[in-house]
This record gives sequence, structure tokens and C-alpha cells, in this order.
Amino acid sequence: MASINLSLAVVVAFFSGLGLLVMGTAGEDECGFLCVDGTYVSCANYPGQQFPGCQCICGPRDGHDCFVHGPDGSAEKCPK
Repeated sequence: MASINLSLAVVVAFFSGLGLLVMGTAGEDECGFLCVDGTYVSCANYPGQQFPGCQCICGPRDGHDCFVHGPDGSAEKCPK
């Protein structure tokens, strides 16, 4: 009986910790840890600079003609 209670406690603790982990990362912004490695933002008025992030808002506020670059070489132009 004690081993069943211990097993149940371990399972409950695991899922509780998993829930806290998911809730903790859901609040991270898209310019942080949730991006795929190698993803960055570049803007024409910042030549040669790469801003870490996976969405347009990760670039500079005064950025013009910005693109989000994927690790596979793809690029998506940001809306104005």
C-alpha cells in the first residue's frame, strides 16, 4: 500500500511540475527562449546587425524594411 501511495505522489508531483513549467514558459516573449536557434531579425537601416528573435516586434522600433530570417535561410518581410 505504501508503494502505491509513493507512486501516486511521484506522478502527481511530476504533472504539477510540468504544469508549472508550461505556465512559466508561456509568459516568455517571442524574442527570448521560445525561438528556434538561428532565427533573427534584420532591418535595412541597421546594416550588418542581427537582432535575436522570431517575430517582427523583436527588431528595433525605428527599423525599416525588416525581415525575420529562419535557420533554413527563409526570410519573411515584416509589415510596416
